[in-house]
Amino acid sequence: MKNLNTIEKDINKIRLAIYEETKDMTAQQRKERLEKVTNPAIQKYGLKVIPNAKS
Repeated sequence: MKNLNTIEKDINKIRLAIYEETKDMTAQQRKERLEKVTNPAIQKYGLKVIPNAKS
């Protein structure tokens, strides 16, 4: 099992890669990317998407 520091470093690399990929995108482009990435899991597990959570 990886130690916590290694896992944290891996997560930070992923976070930086996503930032680099999306930093020049418009809000609409980021939304479309997010939907493209998450739709397979939503479909596979039958999740219900709530477009806007209000308190």
